[in-house]
Amino acid sequence: MRTHHPGWISAGGAPGGRRRALRIGIECTVLTRSIAGIGYYTHHLLQALARQPGEEEYVLFYNRPLQPMDLPARLRHVWCGPASTHVWVQTRLASLARREGIDLLHSPGQGLPFLMEKPRILTLHDLSPLLFPRQKDWASHFVWTSLVPIMARRADHIITVSDHTRQDVMRLLGIPEERVTRIYEAAAPAFYPEPDAGRIQKFRRDKALEPGYILAVGTLEPRKNYPFLLRVFAQWLERSRPDATLVVIGKKGWLYDDIFETFEALNLRRRVRFEGYVGDPGLMRLYYSAAEFSILPPLYEGFWLPGLESLACGTPVIAPRHSSIPEVIGEAGLLVDSWDEEDWAAAMDRLWMAPDRDTWAQKGLERARQFSWDRAAEETLAVYRAVIQAREGA
Repeated sequence: MRTHHPGWISAGGAPGGRRRALRIGIECTVLTRSIAGIGYYTHHLLQALARQPGEEEYVLFYNRPLQPMDLPARLRHVWCGPASTHVWVQTRLASLARREGIDLLHSPGQGLPFLMEKPRILTLHDLSPLLFPRQKDWASHFVWTSLVPIMARRADHIITVSDHTRQDVMRLLGIPEERVTRIYEAAAPAFYPEPDAGRIQKFRRDKALEPGYILAVGTLEPRKNYPFLLRVFAQWLERSRPDATLVVIGKKGWLYDDIFETFEALNLRRRVRFEGYVGDPGLMRLYYSAAEFSILPPLYEGFWLPGLESLACGTPVIAPRHSSIPEVIGEAGLLVDSWDEEDWAAAMDRLWMAPDRDTWAQKGLERARQFSWDRAAEETLAVYRAVIQAREGA
């Protein structure tokens, strides 16, 4: 069995057994769109990989201009396009990776070539399209039922962002457990309790927000279960908190008509605000820090990042106790065991102006510190090295 210095491999055909640094390709088409979800994961993983010690080289492949973002100079860029993303992945990406001398290709989303001689790694964030097929449009349904299972089975290894998703991958896609590794995400460094009370007051004035509003963060789509949240909020308003405000942050995704129909039917125009997509982490930190608590009742989460961001800002959360949410929140939030609207309203009563707010905040900060992008990068790099060594030893 060959042994290698970490971060180095034998250069094919090089005289004298010279070695060269690993060259890792990252499929980055997700960074050409609004940065959320998988784009957030990709962005912060790249930043953390570039901070890791070692001689690895990273090459980013994409088919359209990247969204404005801060990326380290250590990363090399290859832009070739434009083309439909899935067509580009299957027709151009493998040849570009071969031209660049890639030793391994990692797709953080659903962009893995079927045919490629070098090792391939796929990150699967959740399998909600397979679990809730009616909550996706026809194009997404096709990708998830036809393309993603092939990618997963042809990948040398799969990374998931929670143990719950790891179990789903093994159960629904039939992937052996030795080919699936869980690596947690983390909140970005920009998320911490805003220390400047004057800045929070100015933020509230600028946004015309009264103290003690409630925050919900997530794309407007069926899986986030916003109609249920609106019904709970309306009942809570009527019963005990008529002056409360719910602030919703998230872009319009798909099949969101039911959200606004429920909003109109419950006459919530004065008490619910839809702020749309907020891409500035500093602004999001203010939204979290100024909120009384965060709440969302998603039907399924591969990794509940907004909940972790809220905890990192010292703001407690309310969420259902299922899927990956208990993995992320632990005992630092209030997890509801039922879909009874009364139970959710009782949880809101528990956190509204809670006298033990400081205790909740401390628990959240301690929980958030257990997740780290540098640890995620270290574990991801270990997977890269192990997969390449396994292929060489085969």
